[in-house]
Amino acid sequence: MAQKYGMDPTLRLVRAVQELSMARNIDTVMAIVRTAARELTGADGASFVLRDGPFCHYVDEDAIAPLWKGQRFPLEACVSGWAMLHRERVVIEDIYADPRVPADAYRPTFVKSLVMVPIRTLAPVGAIGNYWASRHLATESEVQLLAALADSTSVAMENIEVYRTLEERIAQRTAQLVEAQRQKEQMAALIAHDLKSPANGILLTCKARLRSANVPDADKRYWRGIEASADVINRLALNLVDVARSDDGSFKPRAADVDMEALLGSVVERMAPLAEAREQRIQLEAELGDARLEADRELLHRVLQNLVDNALKHNRSEVVRLSARDEHGRVQIRVIDEGPGVPETMRQQVFDKYTKLDDGDDANRTVSHGLGLAFCRIAVEAHGGRIWIEPNQPTGAAFVVELPRQQPRAAS
Repeated sequence: MAQKYGMDPTLRLVRAVQELSMARNIDTVMAIVRTAARELTGADGASFVLRDGPFCHYVDEDAIAPLWKGQRFPLEACVSGWAMLHRERVVIEDIYADPRVPADAYRPTFVKSLVMVPIRTLAPVGAIGNYWASRHLATESEVQLLAALADSTSVAMENIEVYRTLEERIAQRTAQLVEAQRQKEQMAALIAHDLKSPANGILLTCKARLRSANVPDADKRYWRGIEASADVINRLALNLVDVARSDDGSFKPRAADVDMEALLGSVVERMAPLAEAREQRIQLEAELGDARLEADRELLHRVLQNLVDNALKHNRSEVVRLSARDEHGRVQIRVIDEGPGVPETMRQQVFDKYTKLDDGDDANRTVSHGLGLAFCRIAVEAHGGRIWIEPNQPTGAAFVVELPRQQPRAAS
């Protein structure tokens, strides 16, 4: 397992899923997958295979000795092709005892046992293979880890294709700056739609596994980690959609009675696997009593997830604090980190779309230039609230959200 390489397999999988969610080209995806696939199971080799018409193209590998990198084989003549054609995982303890294995191709290699999982079970686009130099019967846990990695690889590849299409379409519409910007916003909504579909598929799979009575408690930990990482992708998609809706005036919260303590607890539970993956934890400090709020629960949940995620990325200590209290009839929530902080001159600009925060001389500082904080301001202000940044002493930042108990009524 991944302990051989110094990391718990659950955390290694979560890290791989996070890296894949940020990949923007196939070379990056392959570099992530070939290493993660091997480390997740302690295998002696891993290969990344793409379907190329009637052939299996062994595009990349990470192994103790050369395998088949750069070679193509007919789909019907190799195990990866069998996995793609049958849309099934393959576990083989003895390669010379299985008729699906082309023995002549394997004899020059170190391989004695293998696992092959398809990348996407519906119309597979490739496969991930793991190989052992001594006989090894892969466990169900090892196979599940590889299958989860393959699902995330599928999402990343579809994401890359969406971005490629986006770039091509924007390039065709450069007649004037305003038109190009309009096209970019339209395509952002399309990207969000394409991101949500595979991310929701992974989320549903995780929820089903977590509800299953057959899943040991020890295995639920890594399923929660996968669920949290897929949720990051889903939040990115929803942020894109809501920012676009705000631009065209169609963004409106759907207010209902919200139990704030339950909401805060749900945020901590959802974000805990990501915090654990970064060797941090979230400390909740709520002084609300029976405080309730009239608000859109899903939007507020996502606002707080975005702020906690942002704090975890920048934090330099083991704890990110999430606090809430009743402040003269308004609910005030703080997300506090001990990172490098936000310069006073940038404390309003960071809530603008695509704002880039200069990382200065700090090599460990994460640069943010997305839509997460822009969505937070849009959602909070749509509830009649405010969001701002305060310095955290001696270091770090406190993101403050203040919301009225009841929604302001539109004039009739």
